[in-house]
Amino acid sequence: MMHTTLKKAALALAAAGLLASAPAHADTLAMELDINSLMGFKVDVNGTGTKTVDTGVFNVSNATTGSSFLAFCYELLQGVNVNALNGMTFSPSSVIPGAVQTLFNQSYAEVHFDNAVEVAGFQIALWETLDDNNLGTGSFKNWSGVSNSAAEGDALFAAEIYLDRLVNGGPSTGNYQLTLWQSPDSQDILQASTASSVPEPTSLMLGALGLAGLSVLRRRKSS
Repeated sequence: MMHTTLKKAALALAAAGLLASAPAHADTLAMELDINSLMGFKVDVNGTGTKTVDTGVFNVSNATTGSSFLAFCYELLQGVNVNALNGMTFSPSSVIPGAVQTLFNQSYAEVHFDNAVEVAGFQIALWETLDDNNLGTGSFKNWSGVSNSAAEGDALFAAEIYLDRLVNGGPSTGNYQLTLWQSPDSQDILQASTASSVPEPTSLMLGALGLAGLSVLRRRKSS
């Protein structure tokens, strides 16, 4: 009886192992950069020098399911393969760091996707959440705008607000299901879908500060 029980347990474990090792399904995605929300920044990257990176959202069409969604870049140092813009196979992953989930739950609802400052600020905050939650330290540091414009400065200040919220435990404004789309040939992208009955991103202000006052607050901070 004991041998039979052990045999059944071994078979169950073997089956579980086979299921775990089975490859995740892959979908073909067509990606288009949303030029209206694209902004360039420079950042010091440990061991590789200063890099110029673009911030913005991707308009993504899933040719496999017929659906579409917006997505942020998940890999600062991985470029977009040109073929990905015409359609490339990506595999979804559910492995998302807790800090990234918290960032989205706290601040994603406040991002207007037609506002380059808000989009850039959130993208930079996402990259920094994957590093050390700080614009001035860690592997990604010394951020600056390519043209040093007021809008770029406002975007960096917005990123600081998002990260400050994350570090200091700000309240959640939503609950999102995150899907990481991974490809070995192009940068990974992160999709956020509403969970439960949470509303889509709305016109919520950035806390008591408000994005409309970012320029003033940024100048006060630097003075």
